[in-house]
Amino acid sequence: MILKSILVDDEAKSRANLRELLKEYCPAVEIVGEAGSATEALKIIGQQAPDLLFLDIEMGVESGFDLLRSLNGNQIFEVIFVTAFDRYGIQAVKACAIDYLLKPINILELCAAVEKAAKQILPKRDNKRLQELIANIDRADDEQRIALPLADKIEFIAVSKIIRLEAEGNYTHIYLDGAKKYLICKTLKEYQELLEGYNFLRTHQSHLVNFRKISSYVKTEGGYLAMEDGSQVPISRQKREEILKRILK
Repeated sequence: MILKSILVDDEAKSRANLRELLKEYCPAVEIVGEAGSATEALKIIGQQAPDLLFLDIEMGVESGFDLLRSLNGNQIFEVIFVTAFDRYGIQAVKACAIDYLLKPINILELCAAVEKAAKQILPKRDNKRLQELIANIDRADDEQRIALPLADKIEFIAVSKIIRLEAEGNYTHIYLDGAKKYLICKTLKEYQELLEGYNFLRTHQSHLVNFRKISSYVKTEGGYLAMEDGSQVPISRQKREEILKRILK
């Protein structure tokens, strides 16, 4: 389980020290951003949607508590306070932090805090499925999302961003806009059923394409579809007539 994390501390040396400790002793932590102030942190939180925040308290004009007060309430990350001052302990607990670490950081306490955070974050990720399900009810067809079960997380993607899918045994390669690609432990048949009704065409035993992402139909070499990402998707003999009818509508 990978925990997308942000380090918030106005001291660059403190951030560097924490970064090195996490890298060496907490491999599940992926640092996706660092901030030296509450204002900077708020921006990064909006961009990265982290799982975990390592948050200093005294940071000049704005404190770590000021940062938490400025959030809109939609965030689902956990907070581990990291500070040089022990007088904030009670207030930190009242703020519902997952843990409270004093500088200099004790490695065992750091590892325990990260483990505690992971146990809290996993159920929230599962709950994200329900949130997306409810949201999909009111979304237009081209805004619908599906869940991709990856090794370390569940990724929610817009159906409209899928260019094509390609089978590899019991796995499926999913190619998206922006040259993104995922390998999912599900069969192509499962995705064909899931995407039925969203303008996807089975062109071949191993290929499923988004009809809206087709650039052209090329007649040479037995016929194939050129996709927006530059890929070429073969058309089986059995599917050729069906595909041509759809294209020529």
